[in-house]
Amino acid sequence: MKNISTVFIDLDDTVWWFTENSKLSLRHVFDHFGMAEFCPEYDTFKAIYLAKNKELWELYHYGKITKDFLTTERFRFTLEKAGYTGDCLAMGATVDEEYLHYLSLQPTLVPGARELLEYLNAKNYSVNILSNGFKQVQAQKLTSAGVIHLFNRIILSDDCGITKPLPGIFEYALKECNASAETSVMIGDNYEADVCGAHSAGWRTIFFNKDNTPAENCTNADIIVASLSEIQQIL
Repeated sequence: MKNISTVFIDLDDTVWWFTENSKLSLRHVFDHFGMAEFCPEYDTFKAIYLAKNKELWELYHYGKITKDFLTTERFRFTLEKAGYTGDCLAMGATVDEEYLHYLSLQPTLVPGARELLEYLNAKNYSVNILSNGFKQVQAQKLTSAGVIHLFNRIILSDDCGITKPLPGIFEYALKECNASAETSVMIGDNYEADVCGAHSAGWRTIFFNKDNTPAENCTNADIIVASLSEIQQIL
């Protein structure tokens, strides 16, 4: 991929392994708050939470709900459905605060992420995070994983009030990083938010296809990779 000087990369499940780290964090709050008293099966609690959290994040990506609603509703709903008989809204907020704190301390990166970041820095690319994640935890995740020094800027939807895939966040990122669409590439695992959003903004795109989505369904991706190590052969 020629004439690229600025790399924007998604954080969760592209660099920092959200899927694995969140499993530990969800189990932590289940045990920490004694939820087995009203929900004996952890797998039941987990299934309710994961389904609701996915639904809410899809709405949040498109600006249909606020961050505050997402962070209060996901555990409020889960607690209610799991059988908690107290104040689900208040307890949900408490659980979410502990969940996010514990989550941000987890160090596990996606396989190949550290090597890719070191490679990109050695090649003198400007490497930047572009994420819909929350400001209070995103930088801490990178610190916990020991890679924050490998980024030029951390650009978050919280900073501009616009989420991927909406065009405004891509325009904001270019301005903040003094970059141009013509010389920028977006790397991410979320086809709609990362790839389609960046493609619409005129950027080139690399889709980290960790879930093996059929290629015919990924026409907005300039390049599709199944592992991060492949990107070193592209940039």
